[in-house]
Amino acid sequence: MAEEGEHARLWAAPGSAQVELLSARFERFAFDRHSHEQLSVGVIEEGAEGLHLVGGKVVVPAGQLVILNPGQVHTGFAAEESGWRYRMFYFDTAMVDELAAEHLGVRDVWFARTAVPDPDLFAGLRRVHRAQERASDPLTAESLLLGALTTVLRRHASTGRAVTTGPRRDPRRGPDLARQLLHDRWTEPVTVAELSAASGMPRATLIAAFRQAYGLPPHAYLLRLRANRARRLLLTGRRPAEVAAATGFADQAHLTRVCKRYFGVTPGAIRP
Repeated sequence: MAEEGEHARLWAAPGSAQVELLSARFERFAFDRHSHEQLSVGVIEEGAEGLHLVGGKVVVPAGQLVILNPGQVHTGFAAEESGWRYRMFYFDTAMVDELAAEHLGVRDVWFARTAVPDPDLFAGLRRVHRAQERASDPLTAESLLLGALTTVLRRHASTGRAVTTGPRRDPRRGPDLARQLLHDRWTEPVTVAELSAASGMPRATLIAAFRQAYGLPPHAYLLRLRANRARRLLLTGRRPAEVAAATGFADQAHLTRVCKRYFGVTPGAIRP
């Protein structure tokens, strides 16, 4: 590896408030099951990353792209003994929808493949990511980001309804009502009994159905929701202790543990 030791940096793109960036290298660290609210697109620079997804395991070797749809539950771990080094873009869904509508004629897009071999796009995304580290002109920085996402969409996005192995979701179904309650009260304590009442489903049935619909049980989904909200606040420059209190965590130590498990970095490493 070109750089020794594990390290990670997560920051807001200088050219756009709708993009977050990660640069990291890991050997022994492994991500817990989690998902991102944004479209996640990355390049594996060295080694190989393994991911456990619904449906099986995927290994993304150096030189390939890794693409994860918003809400797609996954883990992340070293698929080689030497670990992996990579760069990630996290594109806000509003930005994805806007560019998809402009260039593809539809707003709803999804990506069928997690490991994507595309040498030209790999090289281009790597250059754009590196440029964001030393960007001084916001117009240039944002133009590069827009061009990168546009190329990703044109070359690899699928349109129409995504194929799913689970049941087709209806907004009136119990798990969707429980999910809405979690989103409405994400900073508050929520009980299984309250979710059961909101969904009209028995507790045990609800938990199983919720996991099938969203890839996580309700308590893990709520923790992921709080973690993603906390990440957004940290990227605005707010102090970790303040963010922990504002996002429903017990204390700063709790926030630190969750950020490390989900994002690979401590709150102090998440900067504007």
